[in-house]
Amino acid sequence: LEEKGFDPSNTLLATSLCADELARVLEDEFVSIYGNNFNLGGLSGFPFAGNTGWGAMSAHVPDNGFCLTIHGPHVGITQDGVVGKVERSGIALVDNCCGSAIAASNYLKGITDGSANINPGIQLFSDFQQGAVQELILPHGKRLNDADNRMKELPYALYDSQDILVRDIINGGKGGIKQGLALLSGIQINTGPDTLDYFHPLRFDYYDSDGNMVGSMLSKL
Repeated sequence: LEEKGFDPSNTLLATSLCADELARVLEDEFVSIYGNNFNLGGLSGFPFAGNTGWGAMSAHVPDNGFCLTIHGPHVGITQDGVVGKVERSGIALVDNCCGSAIAASNYLKGITDGSANINPGIQLFSDFQQGAVQELILPHGKRLNDADNRMKELPYALYDSQDILVRDIINGGKGGIKQGLALLSGIQINTGPDTLDYFHPLRFDYYDSDGNMVGSMLSKL
């Protein structure tokens, strides 16, 4: 990114990562370089700030500056290799991770196997983000049912939905791009408190000042 002119003084960091505190690990590493981030995300990492949030973020990019946008879902792996769970500091329970994603997966499984109950509260404002996650995962029902490891496949299914949404938001707001935009996305992999987390990058694109995606930088990672 330095080769393209990005530096901490002229770059605004925007993130769309899950609300889970474990997702802050990756975010904090980038904050330590670029400064405070503009948060676009919510449960499971979906960009719930939407077009309005993107427009507000774009207005905060330094004049003649850049935006680095990072997004993606996350998944836990325990010390003994169980995908979809993770040890958390100070908690004896080995917890689900990502809890929102797994709840949405269970909702979808109930639909595909015919055991789901009618939920009259699905569009309640008090839980609308989870309702949206459940709707956005619906196209992946067969894919998840056919997977050898549902929990391993789940973050990639979520990513594919998020990838479409984020790029659609960028395209709709490309007039707000100033000098350029870098889009880095993938799967954040959380492990226990005594081990390092990981990131599986799946997209690293560069957009010019006209909002055109002019190339992938993924091979440089």
